[in-house]
Amino acid sequence: MASNPRQRQGGHQGRLAVPILVTLLVANFFALMLHAAFFLPLEIENGEDTLRAFIRGREQHLNGGGNRNRKNESSPSHAELLYSFDERNHEYIRYDAIPSQLRRSFGVVHSLPSIPERRLSRPSYQFNIPHNAVHNLTYFLEARARDDVEDRPLYLYNPMLLPLDERFLDSSIVEDLSIFRDGTQIVSYVAVFRVSNFGNCFGPGKGVPDTYQNYLGLALLDSDLNIIMKQSTSPSSAMDAVIDLNQHLYELRWTPYAGGMARRKQPKPKQFMQDCQIFGAKSTQSSIKFDQLVLLCNEYAMPVQLQIIDKDRTANDDKIEVEGSTIHFANTYGSNLQLTAMEYPNMILYAGKNMHPFHAIAPNQPSTAIGPGFLEIWPSGPHSFTHLDFTSYPYVQRGSNGLKLANSTKHEPDPSYATIESTAHQSPITDRDSGSACCVPISWSDEDGSRLLLLGFSHRKTRKRPKENAYNYVSRVYAFEPMPPFDVVARSGLFCLGFASNTTSETEQTSNEQVAGATSTYKLKIQETQFDCPRIHFITGVAEKIGDEDTIIVSYGVNDCYPRMMEVKKSFLVSLLRSP
Repeated sequence: MASNPRQRQGGHQGRLAVPILVTLLVANFFALMLHAAFFLPLEIENGEDTLRAFIRGREQHLNGGGNRNRKNESSPSHAELLYSFDERNHEYIRYDAIPSQLRRSFGVVHSLPSIPERRLSRPSYQFNIPHNAVHNLTYFLEARARDDVEDRPLYLYNPMLLPLDERFLDSSIVEDLSIFRDGTQIVSYVAVFRVSNFGNCFGPGKGVPDTYQNYLGLALLDSDLNIIMKQSTSPSSAMDAVIDLNQHLYELRWTPYAGGMARRKQPKPKQFMQDCQIFGAKSTQSSIKFDQLVLLCNEYAMPVQLQIIDKDRTANDDKIEVEGSTIHFANTYGSNLQLTAMEYPNMILYAGKNMHPFHAIAPNQPSTAIGPGFLEIWPSGPHSFTHLDFTSYPYVQRGSNGLKLANSTKHEPDPSYATIESTAHQSPITDRDSGSACCVPISWSDEDGSRLLLLGFSHRKTRKRPKENAYNYVSRVYAFEPMPPFDVVARSGLFCLGFASNTTSETEQTSNEQVAGATSTYKLKIQETQFDCPRIHFITGVAEKIGDEDTIIVSYGVNDCYPRMMEVKKSFLVSLLRSP
């Protein structure tokens, strides 16, 4: 009997089905392995504990919390330094001797509540995000270059503080930023942050993406450094803002060259405005207090006004308002603060950076006296400065000879202690200190008597060659006379500052996801020796604590990945200026 063609075809298909199924299963297995290799986290240290801490902090942040418990958190009043020895028996102090002694100091790691969850590294609502994205380098590099700007994670670092101290600031500035509860003004500080889709959370050397973009972050803080929540709205919202200064100035065709306005619009905004600081200045020579604010971003400065507003502004409301030379910047995120530039940015010094304003204090004057204004250009080698009080705009006239720089005259003292780079035949770090933050008054006594000095922070970094050793940062404190020529009186040895502390409740109370990330594994390494602190710590702010002249708040960035603020006793820093 002849066979049925349909039966023959069915038998042939049945025989093919098994190898096809096996092939599909094998292909799926290899696809799964590739997916796991891409998305599984790198090896982490205490990853689960820090991730749980982040989740707790995020929940607290979303619920409008964030008040910090200061129990058992205090700064030591004096540094205790012990020498180590290299292979040739040269003695030195370890860089991480300082953060180890400050591990119980009160510290805070901020995040800005106005930044939408979509711009975190690990938004909870996206199912295709690796379960521990903050430890995944491949994901980190892909995310910062996404086509949609709203899908690029933002990193917060390089913070600084402006205390709302009415001993120095005119009441008009304080009133613009006042919030009263139970009859008490609760705003103590204005915080400034660098916000960017570029960070070094996985260490330097990963390149700068074409999508590189910097924003200005602002927030109002209470006396415990909490971001203040506005309770008059429902739900309550935070007193913070993120502003794209570079985008707005690009739209206005501003340029630091060619008379200030570009004839043709550039293809994309240049990132002129970054690492900003805000400070008070006198508007006239006869002003008793600082009655205007100045925003200085790298070498560009402009007078600004910062106010609390009631006007509703939604995310991505990028419609700036311009009236002559006055620019009302729109917020990319946040709706409660308004930044207004009273003039366009003025270039202070071509290619300048790490410059800091300070005021002279005449002999026998109290530390609250506001003398002539100066701008520090270099903190040492020699101490370089210029007279600039930001009273009249433009601060530096175009076509002029520019700033007239002056230098200290006395020989600078040696560091108070040696560190490991001094034991090398050729120092692995740069030869001259760069500025970090300046300045606060301190009391000082030596053979020249008891007097007031100004204290600042400076930094050095490892040389660019060999490449694998580049971008390791160390800092020092220095003190100088408060009158020209501002001779340096004392310099500490070099040190680093630490990661967010696990000893206190700091890591548990932050909602910044990067504290739980890979950045804690990228540590300082000099002379083939690793130290227990970040590879990059960059001090960007120093300010007296409101109501406590004996304590300062040091603000710094951790590996260009997250911001940290820490309370330190002045006496501790002064002790670093003296030999152990």
